[in-house]
Amino acid sequence: MTEFRAVVVTEAASPVALATAARLARRGDLVLMGARRADVCERLAARLRACGAAAFAAQLDLADTSSIDRFVEAARYLIGEADVLVTGAGLTDGSWIGAQHLAAQLIPPMVDAGQGDVILVGPELFGAPPCGARRDLDTWMSALDAEFVGTGVRASLIRSAPVGSRAVPHDVGRLLAAMVGSRGRMHLRHVEIVPPVAAPRLSKEPDVR
Repeated sequence: MTEFRAVVVTEAASPVALATAARLARRGDLVLMGARRADVCERLAARLRACGAAAFAAQLDLADTSSIDRFVEAARYLIGEADVLVTGAGLTDGSWIGAQHLAAQLIPPMVDAGQGDVILVGPELFGAPPCGARRDLDTWMSALDAEFVGTGVRASLIRSAPVGSRAVPHDVGRLLAAMVGSRGRMHLRHVEIVPPVAAPRLSKEPDVR
């Protein structure tokens, strides 16, 4: 039996986040998308609602604490307390601090409920430059691991390996949806995506002698 969950997806105007939100909403999860460009998310949310899905959008600027606080209020009104947070992490300046400020408000109800998932997504998958993100992500992940011991809340980290091609958004969305839906079963703690790279063409027939 599938158990549907209340999910918050940030940086939701990016292709990966949009693909993730759409897949989750179509299978029955309550989804709230947050982004600076809320109009982009609202267009997708409206299409999903027209198909019977529970998808919503709200403005979210991770560099503005007042915007984060308003977003949290909207989340509790639209989908209740979040069971899952999918957020881009390792961003620069106020966005990095803002992502942690948002998480700090959404995580305590998960701990109280004895279940929840916090999925950190590398910024390169959300279309942002990685900067010093790998170190920052590892640090945040370690802190969450320590915080969540014995609580029933899980932390996961997903990022793209540094290769020459990008991961396909729908493929990443499928993986993220599987992670969200794996409550009580598998826990994919650290996932590194390596996009497919075409094999080089041989200029001549190989010598098999």
